[in-house]
Amino acid sequence: MFYPKFIILIISVVVLINGCSKQLTDLSNLPTHQQVSQFSSSSMVLVNKPFHLFLKGDDLSQDSLKKSINYSISYLKRIPANSIFQFGKLEYSAEEMIASFEIFLELIKSEQQYAVLIKELEKKFYLFKSVANDEDGVLFTGYYEPIFKGNLEKTDKFNVPVYELPSDLQVLELGEYRDSLKNRTIVYRMKDDRIAPYHTRKEIMEDGVLEGKSKVLAWMEDPIDLFFMQIQGSGIVQLPDGKLLRLSYNGSNGHNYSSIGKLLVDEDIMDLKDVSMESIRQYLNDHTEARDRILYHNKSYTFFNIDDDTRGPKGNINVPLTEHRSIATDASIFPKSALAYIESEIPVFEESWQAVSNSSFARFAVIQDTGGAIKGSGRVDLFWGRGKLAEKSAGRMRSVGKLYILIAKKQEISDYLTNPL
Repeated sequence: MFYPKFIILIISVVVLINGCSKQLTDLSNLPTHQQVSQFSSSSMVLVNKPFHLFLKGDDLSQDSLKKSINYSISYLKRIPANSIFQFGKLEYSAEEMIASFEIFLELIKSEQQYAVLIKELEKKFYLFKSVANDEDGVLFTGYYEPIFKGNLEKTDKFNVPVYELPSDLQVLELGEYRDSLKNRTIVYRMKDDRIAPYHTRKEIMEDGVLEGKSKVLAWMEDPIDLFFMQIQGSGIVQLPDGKLLRLSYNGSNGHNYSSIGKLLVDEDIMDLKDVSMESIRQYLNDHTEARDRILYHNKSYTFFNIDDDTRGPKGNINVPLTEHRSIATDASIFPKSALAYIESEIPVFEESWQAVSNSSFARFAVIQDTGGAIKGSGRVDLFWGRGKLAEKSAGRMRSVGKLYILIAKKQEISDYLTNPL
């Protein structure tokens, strides 16, 4: 009579032991607490818990991920193989970065079940999280490739210049003088044989200080259009004959970015929840007397060049951005071109383009851009592409989420380089 209960007890113990053994086996592939402390930095913290707690699937096709990764590989192949990228306190060369991407591509190429993929990643990769994940979270915003009307010649209608990088603008790479200042620069000009800050937005827009120093690439009809194209970092100018002129980021005047949306909130003109590109534009159009003052609040000014690449706008590593996959982060904190994983929310619209709700998403992404407003470990900008949905989504997106960075373990890379797949 008691045998069945005894047998059930024995089976339960066996299952429990096997389960614990399996868990211990899984955890053995994760970094030790000592490694967590040894490898983590003040901005990137090594994760030593099962990856399935963090990597919750991917809502997009593998094709877009592979395309974006291959663009990063093309960047890494252009630079010296011994270029160094920082992951927490770990250093990886460009050659090792390429190997890490190739190991990842082999894993997703096998089209195994997602749970199996996560186990393989856990075995072969390190997972870092932004320190902001455990603080207030990472603020996600969006950007896109806008299209504005313009002309190649100045007219009464088209009289707002779009400038190329000026000839008197100089950039000093501070990392050449001190390792702690890596990826930091000073933008300046010479004035009376002394170094001086470069001209502000107001000086450029009002005083004509760039005449004779910078080529005008095109003329636009609205300074608000130019401002938003500069915020996006690239854009397309549609000429009167219908031809499209793609303009890509080519540097800035070095002044810190100041949000005019925050200014409108601070002045009690708008509530934070109502701030979007669309609402800001509407306010500036309705209050033309305040337009210039508000625009000049952001002293930062972006310069462009003409880009004949039909694949799309380029980020700060000079590769085409992939919609929904490319992200911008602070280049002084997170490694350029690296594989990331992001989790947040995106806006959902009804047919009249009114935002009605938010929808959660999680996916792999690639760090291929930066931005004046993207500072610190708690900021990510998601590239949305081109078109109405991209414009509306980028303008409305403002959600809190999480950012992770993946890189193959050193031993995996060494084995791969010795015996490539």
